[in-house]
Amino acid sequence: MLSTHRKMFPKGQTIPVPHYRIDGFDGKRLTLLQTPHRVEVDFSRFDARSIAHATAVQPEGWEIHGLIALDAEPLATALDQALAEGRVRQFGTVLRDAWYFVQPIDLHFTPQAGQQAVVGLYR
Repeated sequence: MLSTHRKMFPKGQTIPVPHYRIDGFDGKRLTLLQTPHRVEVDFSRFDARSIAHATAVQPEGWEIHGLIALDAEPLATALDQALAEGRVRQFGTVLRDAWYFVQPIDLHFTPQAGQQAVVGLYR
């Protein structure tokens, strides 16, 4: 996990973000395995609305604490399942012994094979 905070968010920067693989999903919690790869992410490509949403305090009082990259298609499948079960606000993972709400940074996230999606980790 790349640690960040809403006031330190890498707006307009290109940085390497750790890549994780989704190893399982129980309807609420993603089981993730870190890979040795890093994904170069150009945060200037995200629109202002997506960045503002990512760095805002969420309705539950959650704030961004980290960034990771996940494979886009498995992420979309898990998100769809959580949404269908009414658990989208419980969609998260445990990293470093802490639970995080997981949400794509790009509000216009469209899964494509072979691509990664950058997600924020909130708590």
